[in-house]
Amino acid sequence: MMSVDLTMTQLQETVKTAIQTRLWSDILPPASFYFLALPILLFLVGGLVTMIVGVFKTDPEKPCYSSWYIAVSVCFISACAAILSSTEVPKAFLGSGVLIDDITRTSFIVISIGTLFTLMAASMTKIGKQLLRSELLTLILFSSAGLMVMCAAGEFLSFFVGLELTSISLYILVGYQRKTFQAMEASLKYFILGAAAAAMLLMGAALIYASIGSLRFSDLRLLNISLNNPFSLLGVLLVMSGLGFKLAIAPFHSWAPDVYQGANSHLTGYMASLVKFSVAIVVLRILSQSFAPGEKTGLIIMFWLLGAISIVVGSLFGLVHNSVKRILAYSSVANAGYFCLAFASLASDPNSIEAKQSLIAYAVIYAVLSLGAFTVISWFEDSNREDLLKEELSGIGFKKPVAAVTLSIFLFGFAGIPPIAGFFGKFYLLLSAVNQGFIGLAIILVVFSCLSLFYYLSIMAEMWFKPATRYSIHNNQSDETNSGMQAMTIIAAVAAIVIGILGPRWAININYNQAAEKNLRIVNTENIKHHSQQVVSTEHQK
Repeated sequence: MMSVDLTMTQLQETVKTAIQTRLWSDILPPASFYFLALPILLFLVGGLVTMIVGVFKTDPEKPCYSSWYIAVSVCFISACAAILSSTEVPKAFLGSGVLIDDITRTSFIVISIGTLFTLMAASMTKIGKQLLRSELLTLILFSSAGLMVMCAAGEFLSFFVGLELTSISLYILVGYQRKTFQAMEASLKYFILGAAAAAMLLMGAALIYASIGSLRFSDLRLLNISLNNPFSLLGVLLVMSGLGFKLAIAPFHSWAPDVYQGANSHLTGYMASLVKFSVAIVVLRILSQSFAPGEKTGLIIMFWLLGAISIVVGSLFGLVHNSVKRILAYSSVANAGYFCLAFASLASDPNSIEAKQSLIAYAVIYAVLSLGAFTVISWFEDSNREDLLKEELSGIGFKKPVAAVTLSIFLFGFAGIPPIAGFFGKFYLLLSAVNQGFIGLAIILVVFSCLSLFYYLSIMAEMWFKPATRYSIHNNQSDETNSGMQAMTIIAAVAAIVIGILGPRWAININYNQAAEKNLRIVNTENIKHHSQQVVSTEHQK
């Protein structure tokens, strides 16, 4: 018995030492972590600083340009830090809570530049300046920090923290126009449905944890999602359904038209581009982990059906609306269905480099097109009213030719017309899907892409081929506003064309290997276990 007590004492001391070492490394990570995760820290600190600056602002109802300068500086420095940082070997910190690799670095660059673009464009329009109050700038910075945490997360807990940091900020931002009924309705719907989606995510993560005893994405290789293990399969389906809400995949899309219509147009562009980009990165990380050997038919069927339903719903429902923002909302539903081609390909083959390249390329391309399109819409709405109808764009091609040309470029990109970037994005998605044998889903994409071209062309027909009427929008902005918005929309249009001409070669050069922290190992555990078993056996014989 004395030998057994001694063995257990040694085991306890070894476990205690290992846990203390692990906890200390999590609480105080190495110095390299602070440089590699600098963009996240900058956005969090910047949000706190803008909040403090707002306390000393005398008129809280007017734009706070000092806070805006801080926010813009944070975005610029964060983008530079992400571009200059590099790590040859992927690294994991904080118990896989933060993964630093090429995927994370690309995400930091896109989110920083996208937030900077949103803030710059908002400062040039009357409706955009409503976002420049200190508390709203704080929420935007916190939202971007949450998106970065999501993209860098290597386990469900840190991912959920980033998701809620983003979601709570957006719930408030959508409904900050308290006197507008549409904004309040949109915020309430977004909050209620977002809470339901968060509950689905948590339940799915709980079922996964109950199945494998871990929340890390790298441990999903232990998860058997065959039909013989219904709880494991249900956990993955619930997680994907919750993520489908954030991507506005049908039938989880009901919030999108109302929220897009009720929110500030600059904020709508931010949500349609960066939030969808970040969620796509999270799905990429989850599906890149090979599940345990078993039948994956249920997961593949789910993505097949969700993709087909989203493409059909987004393409058909957009035909019956006159609101430009609602049309673009249903366009986003259709584009979310296109993501499902890459999701299905990854579910079938987690090691498919083509599927990973097509997913991240299309996510970046869609972010560029969405930011540009909603920036042009905000320019149109600035001197008239929010939520424009198609008929109000008649004759705008001669009043604002730069705005009309750039919007046409973005619409052609959504439709997948070469040489705009959207063509290459859809091409790579189709290529990855066909190589995995999803011919039917690829055919649905092609057919309904041609059908959705009708409502894109209907907007362009109003701008270029219809004469101006008394309901047409007016061109009474200041020269400063017109010059600034021209510059912003041209930058986005040039980016869309350049990416389209050159092709997403940068996506091919990304290293898709993800960091995975090693499991907690206890020194000499096996020897202690073997020795204790021998002692127990001896005692039993006695």
